[in-house]
Amino acid sequence: MDWFAERSRGMMRAKRNCPLAVCAACAVFLCTLAATQAPAQTIGSPRNGAESYWSQSAAPPAVVGASDWQRRGSISWESADWQSELCTSGDCPQGIASAGEEHADYGSDSPVFGCADGGCSHCDCTACGCMSCEPWVVSREALFPDTCWNLDRVADLLSVERGCFTFPVTGGAWHWWQKNLIGSGSGYGIPGLRNTYFWYLYFDPAYDAGWGRKYGAHVELRMRETNTFRTFIDQKTWPWEAYAYVQDDEWGTLKGGLVYKQFGLFWDGVFFGNAPYFDGFKLDADYGLSWEKTTEIDDCLKVDSYVQFFFHEDQSNGSFAGADAESVVDYTEQNIGVARLVPTWTRSDGSVVALGFSGLVGQIDSRTALLNDQTIGGYGVDLTYTRGPWKLFAEGMQHFGVMNPTRYVSGGPSNRITNFLGGVHYTRGPVTYRCSYSNSLDANPDGHQNMVVAGMTVTVTENVDLYLEYIHERIDGNAVPAADGEVFNAIAFILNWHF
Repeated sequence: MDWFAERSRGMMRAKRNCPLAVCAACAVFLCTLAATQAPAQTIGSPRNGAESYWSQSAAPPAVVGASDWQRRGSISWESADWQSELCTSGDCPQGIASAGEEHADYGSDSPVFGCADGGCSHCDCTACGCMSCEPWVVSREALFPDTCWNLDRVADLLSVERGCFTFPVTGGAWHWWQKNLIGSGSGYGIPGLRNTYFWYLYFDPAYDAGWGRKYGAHVELRMRETNTFRTFIDQKTWPWEAYAYVQDDEWGTLKGGLVYKQFGLFWDGVFFGNAPYFDGFKLDADYGLSWEKTTEIDDCLKVDSYVQFFFHEDQSNGSFAGADAESVVDYTEQNIGVARLVPTWTRSDGSVVALGFSGLVGQIDSRTALLNDQTIGGYGVDLTYTRGPWKLFAEGMQHFGVMNPTRYVSGGPSNRITNFLGGVHYTRGPVTYRCSYSNSLDANPDGHQNMVVAGMTVTVTENVDLYLEYIHERIDGNAVPAADGEVFNAIAFILNWHF
């Protein structure tokens, strides 16, 4: 959300300390909740786990354009009874892969059960001790799972399927209301960004050529009724992602077009956003090539790898005006290389540990008298731990080079930006409780930003999600007095429907 425009008008200001204790209170609340609830149900494994970003416990992020999150990591679970029967019966259910194989319907992250001589005497938990007969995966069940107004029928009407060719069309909208706790401006949306946050459509044609090869494309189109999404985005209808791809089971996926940079954690599951996102470092698609691959080392270890090169920026992302080069005319990101490696371990107790390493190097071409050409770089390390209903994550990253001549955090041409993002999720039934803390630390000149986003997401039906969030954002050390102080202190209610 573009709060920089509001900040420049001196709106929503107060001089109070940022309540960093909110995250600690959230953690205590979640622990107390877990202690007072019955043990969460454990059920089967999600489909397409290798492509899921927050598949085990998080609800779709709104600022990202949640339907993209749902496309990449849609939650589709098998029943607990199915798995229990499999572990105790003497026969393998029809279609289940033998040990070391993969079932096409369940994906590479599904439990593998050993079958010998036509029988299945026990779950195959012996290979390295990581296969659990009751994996720690929690249902993201809907509050009302059976409804007569399932919106998937709309997608069925719009989509095409002809043999090996499919052309699904999906979409939805994000509606948001906020109550400002430090002044005026409450209502449907925010001042400068009123009405529906955005409407979206996805177009995903694909052709299955057989032999493990698929050709396709993906386009996300966003639309707003009034005001542009950011002050530096010209149109009310604009593409957020648009690329063609070749997917090969052995060699991975090659994408070309308007593609997300894979630098750091993809998202933290909130609607409002976080400091790295508003700095322009998350959910940022530019024009380039991306090679992506998941390598299964063994039953306990897989490695996700990304190698990307971006020729030119698209002057469109979710950053604040004054955050990065995309919000400055004649100051253009180009020739940027990104690499990311994420080994993920599944442990014998069913928990999952993922450790990510990211790196970036590139250029900024300056045609403005305010700055010279820049060489930019960055690195990041992140850690995610998931067990049962819990997900804990932390990330640190640092970027070098002048991203903007008047950074919204410091008020000047800071040449080093350090970010931290951390949080916790707890999921029970249709509800995910969560709390995230993030910051931005500018250097030369200095300034810092702190953000806390705490709330919950309720999966009402398969097609409707509700969000309730408390947001607090504060900037200190800005050279412009009107931009220094409390930026946002509000409660937001968000409704996302999708088909």
